[in-house]
Amino acid sequence: MSLRQAAAHRNLLYLLSLKELRTRYKKSVLGWAWSLLNPLTQMLIFTVIFLYVFKATPPIGDPGGLKVFPLYFLSGALPFNFFSISVGVAMGSVQGGAGLIKKVQFPHEHLVFSVVVAQFVTLLIELLVLTVAMLIAGNPVLPWLPMLMAVLGLLAMFTTGVALTLAAANVFYHDVNYLWGILSQILFYATPIIYVPATIDVSALRFVANYGPTGSFITAIHNIVYDLRMPGYGRLVQLTVMSVITFFVGAWIFNRLSPRFAEEM
Repeated sequence: MSLRQAAAHRNLLYLLSLKELRTRYKKSVLGWAWSLLNPLTQMLIFTVIFLYVFKATPPIGDPGGLKVFPLYFLSGALPFNFFSISVGVAMGSVQGGAGLIKKVQFPHEHLVFSVVVAQFVTLLIELLVLTVAMLIAGNPVLPWLPMLMAVLGLLAMFTTGVALTLAAANVFYHDVNYLWGILSQILFYATPIIYVPATIDVSALRFVANYGPTGSFITAIHNIVYDLRMPGYGRLVQLTVMSVITFFVGAWIFNRLSPRFAEEM
């Protein structure tokens, strides 16, 4: 089915997304608090390593002046986790919906879209908590939230394109799932979440951290919420072009392969 047909079945997307949100922490005592515990645990670990093991100096927001490593870490880790978790879960969503695919005709893309939508809602809740922490720390981030939402919209588009591509490939080659586990770890350390790109001496690595697919997004988000300034126009153009191309290529690949899903499962 095409994206136009998928849009026509948007009520199904709403129901699948709602189901994803309701079942994520079903029968869990802490419920939605679990979505914050993982990044908070990461933050504590890397804060100890960064500040007390390596005795490094926290990044200074330019021009905001903020100098709090945990907030720098979370402003990068939360959107990166959205990308990583969305792709990882979406890759198994098609396999998980095998029974539905074999019995009912519907846009298979919605299995992937619903995961991204549910994870995006989770990201917004996490960023709400981060915004409060930023304000308490004296970083007036509120005027910059519209710009943040625009960049997050591009990140969601990019994430969906990657998720569609890998979810379709995973139906035919289960190695993709294992490869993603390795690649996501590499991307985490190739993304400026626990360091500032300017501190990297090797120019090639500094370029990847600054302009790699995830590095460029996280750098832009750091500019907005930590530095309190606009990302460069060149970076915004890069993010827009990269997101649009990735989304439509992913949708095209998924659309070409989806008619063969039922016979492969």
